[in-house]
Amino acid sequence: MTPEPQPVRILFVFAWLVVGGEETEVRLLAANLDPKLYRIDVVACFRKPGMPEQTHEQLRALGVDVDTTPYDLSFEDTVGYLAGKVPGYDIVVSSQNVADIYPALERLHLRPPLIEHGGLVSEAEAGPKHLTSRYVGVCRSIRDAAASRMPGREQHALEIPSMVDLSEFNSANRSVMRSKLGFRDEQVVIGWVGRLDPKKNVEDFIHAAALVVRDNAHAQFVIVGGPDAFMPDYADHLKDLTRRLGLADRVTFLGDRKDVAELLSAFDIFVWLSRGEGMPHVIAEAGAAALPVIATPDNGAQQQIDDQVSGLFVPYNDPAAVADKIRLLAGDEGFRRSLGQALRRKVEASYSIEAVLPQWTQLFSDVLAEKSPQGPTGIFKSFLMGGFECSTHRLRPADGETTGRRLDMIAAIEHDRFAEQDYRQLAGLGIRTVRDGFRWHLIEKSGTYDWSSVLPMIEAAQKTGTQVIWDLLHYGWPDDLDIWSPQFVDRFAAFAGACARLVRDNTSEVPFYCPVNEISFFSWGGGDAAYLNPFARGRGFELKVQLARAAIAAMEEILSVDPRARFVHCDPVINVVAETGIEDERRGPWYRYVSDQAKRAMQSGVPFEGICLYPIANHPGWDDGRACQNGLLASSVSLGGRAVDPGLSSAIQGSVG
Repeated sequence: MTPEPQPVRILFVFAWLVVGGEETEVRLLAANLDPKLYRIDVVACFRKPGMPEQTHEQLRALGVDVDTTPYDLSFEDTVGYLAGKVPGYDIVVSSQNVADIYPALERLHLRPPLIEHGGLVSEAEAGPKHLTSRYVGVCRSIRDAAASRMPGREQHALEIPSMVDLSEFNSANRSVMRSKLGFRDEQVVIGWVGRLDPKKNVEDFIHAAALVVRDNAHAQFVIVGGPDAFMPDYADHLKDLTRRLGLADRVTFLGDRKDVAELLSAFDIFVWLSRGEGMPHVIAEAGAAALPVIATPDNGAQQQIDDQVSGLFVPYNDPAAVADKIRLLAGDEGFRRSLGQALRRKVEASYSIEAVLPQWTQLFSDVLAEKSPQGPTGIFKSFLMGGFECSTHRLRPADGETTGRRLDMIAAIEHDRFAEQDYRQLAGLGIRTVRDGFRWHLIEKSGTYDWSSVLPMIEAAQKTGTQVIWDLLHYGWPDDLDIWSPQFVDRFAAFAGACARLVRDNTSEVPFYCPVNEISFFSWGGGDAAYLNPFARGRGFELKVQLARAAIAAMEEILSVDPRARFVHCDPVINVVAETGIEDERRGPWYRYVSDQAKRAMQSGVPFEGICLYPIANHPGWDDGRACQNGLLASSVSLGGRAVDPGLSSAIQGSVG
């Protein structure tokens, strides 16, 4: 059964999640992208008291997962959290020059493509760009600023304007909303919408209102938006200014509102007086409401408005000029209508969902197409490897025993006697790389090394051309050694060096070693769960440190003997992975699943060298000796070799590699 194609997973990373153009953009993307093709999640890195929750609620209502875990984390912990989160996505979009994202990506070997989305020139000019696949500026000046920071690939800086959902704007709502606000039909309502911060020059709007009301009894002014959490005193300053100018009954502060589209339908004129911002999304929203706009000639506003055609420009910080334009429009309904309709046509052509959404989907397709599929580099002789179970640990003592039974999984299936035959049989099945093991407890006795248990296996590998990854410590160690002692590290390092000399002197291949198998599981099972030797509890971290120390010392000793040596550390570093084996008739379907996942991983650009089928042969269970039917080969040997499981063999024939 062919699995359904999975949607492209896109993570939007916000510095903070308030109410603005970038937040509106992700909300409209989530609402309008085909959910069968795209899945959007959001993570916000910082929250300051007073920041609105409106966007959180809107996104969650759309089914978007809004992750606010970083709100309770330090910067360093947020970087670590993001480093663990972003690998689960196909694309990452960073908004507002997120300081945390680059350090997080730097920690990763395999990174999803990063799209930076900026609404200010200062954002485009800030931060590095070497990991940025594309920079999206909402207007030309932002795009150009980003391009100046991307020498040699200026074409990767793009301009995609913020979109507007025209369906939210309905002039039929005008009378109802004006009635709710208490405005009469003959009154002219002049509105302003946005976050209350100084660069938006809201005091100029208030000073202009003070000039207009001197000779216009019908003009009413409305300010929509709450305090900026970083500058909350500015909102108090504006309200105090309104009182001092005697405008309490002519200027209304509505605070944060979720019904901005309906409020705009109640206005007659819209005013925007910012300096040093990007492309004001609210101008496009005013255009969607077919409002005439009075604005300063700031960055993106010059792209949105054609002076005297779809709006009117005024100089910066000139309330008198603003007042003159308000008077002009207040007295000429026809001119208001002409400007508003022209701006509406501009919005329909350039900023509507129909105009902007295809630009985003094309961008997503472009960055995904640049991901290079990966495949085996040839480090190993075969993509599919066979792992011979080589555990040698002691079990917990049974009643009446002082020492638990020693396991020897190699001897249990007679692999030590039939290694050459096993290797040849696997080669016939296309498996030329195996994992096998040195059994330390058999080799080191009374201060000397007896190689009789492993030398025939080394010679068998040499004869058959089999590449072996040798385990040196697979849960078991000599009985006279205390694993908690400093001597354990020294003894193991010396043993590893001796093993390396034996392999060097008896083979011509570049040697591979796994010094300590599955350090994490070993330390948990033996140090916390009391399941494996040394059967401790509450000492898992201590055991992990000891095993890591032993592995490092062993590698140093091996390299001093044979600088060609390479190392494989068999420990899970992936969030979720299938169990390493399964039994009976489920072996074939299980392997097909693993193989398919490997193909998909390589297509996504994951460096992938092989799949180790572990165990390669059936074996008796550790604890009860039951027959574990989980391998490709049988545990018993006949003249013709070991029996092969037909279901698993069939699955392997169609596998990768």
